[in-house]
Amino acid sequence: MANNRQDDLSFHMRIPASKCYTNNVLLTLEGICDHFSFTESSRDRIKKALDTALSSSIEQFYQNERGLFDLHFSIYKNKLMISIEDYLLNLKENANESAKSNIDDVKNMLSPVGELTDGMSFTEKIGRNACYSMTFHVSFIEDEP
Repeated sequence: MANNRQDDLSFHMRIPASKCYTNNVLLTLEGICDHFSFTESSRDRIKKALDTALSSSIEQFYQNERGLFDLHFSIYKNKLMISIEDYLLNLKENANESAKSNIDDVKNMLSPVGELTDGMSFTEKIGRNACYSMTFHVSFIEDEP
């Protein structure tokens, strides 16, 4: 698909913070990549970053707790942005302080993910375990004449 496309996309999904649901997110990402004809190198980098981010959060925060991931995919021209908010469910105040994170812990945990992106930003949000956005400049498979 040529870079002068006129279409764009905004897509939201919410899943439980559990490893068995990350395949749904990766399948959704694969559909987006197919629709926009991303190159294999773009697909692989985005998939690895997203899988690593979700898996790291699950391993760090959700082994003994329940939570949700809110994901928002946006694509415009040659840029894909994925925003992720994750938050614990049923966390009673002061009941499990070790399950709560601070932004520096999340940044350290996700530093390998940041190396796969073209930009990563973090936001502190009340009631959220983590809130961050990943930006990717993508390449497209050109239409054949």
